[in-house]
Amino acid sequence: MRDLIRPAAIAAGVLTNDATLLNYQEEPIVASSGAATDSVTRISGNVRAGGREAPFSLIRKTFRPVTSGRHAAAAREPTHWAYWRRELLAYGTGTIPAGPQLSAPPCLAVIGDAIYLADVAGSAEDASVAARRLGAWQARTPIPDVPWLGGHQLAQRIAVSSLDWTVVDAPDLLQDTWNRRKDLLAALESVPRVISHGDFHIRNLIAGGETTVVLDWGTLGQAPLGADLAHLALSSGEELLDVYLAGLGEGFEREAVRRGYHTTAVLTAVSRAHWMLTRGIVVPPHYLRAVIVGTEQLE
Repeated sequence: MRDLIRPAAIAAGVLTNDATLLNYQEEPIVASSGAATDSVTRISGNVRAGGREAPFSLIRKTFRPVTSGRHAAAAREPTHWAYWRRELLAYGTGTIPAGPQLSAPPCLAVIGDAIYLADVAGSAEDASVAARRLGAWQARTPIPDVPWLGGHQLAQRIAVSSLDWTVVDAPDLLQDTWNRRKDLLAALESVPRVISHGDFHIRNLIAGGETTVVLDWGTLGQAPLGADLAHLALSSGEELLDVYLAGLGEGFEREAVRRGYHTTAVLTAVSRAHWMLTRGIVVPPHYLRAVIVGTEQLE
């Protein structure tokens, strides 16, 4: 294990080639970090260099193919949202952003099926700040020309989803909206695609001053305008469309942005609400509000 930690620690600047790794310990981090994530571990310890000891801390994230569930077969395709090697490739090729609006944790090393990242600490980012910076990032960043970029995640998920509404007690609006899913997805075809994080959830966003640090880039891909914003809005419960539009600037048709946002929010909220109801989980009120408002806006 020392032979694996040492290159990452050198890249982090806590070790030089003549420094000594004195000790280390591993602390598993229990968190949902993507379908292809095998483990997330904090590695901390002490080194000796220049006659003195110093502490260090870094994150090791390992990956493995998706082998179960309805996405297992398709997830081996490089354009599928759950493709297991995407985050390794994104860090390894420097495709992940490094500012000025959004940045990933600095990558210290990519070794085998693991990435070693700087251990970034901080409070959760303000949702409005993140929404504005998301818009600015998408407006200024071209879609990378790489063969492993994720495709339209919402469409891929819905294509293999079959929801039985007879087993849940749900408002008719939810089932009616789900029954319209093919028409709603078809209407998204006219919405421009932009670079997409794919899981722009409030738990993945760390306040970093002038830059928002974003975790979990395994679903990096392309998606309709407003799709990432929908994930942020559903995870935060806040109304963020106006600040996102401000971040985008004047280069995009507002109606297209609204269609991408509301369609993604509506279909995501409906499918998640069904999942919650089948497990006895109370559906957050803002999920239902997103469906009501979204369906009205999409009429």
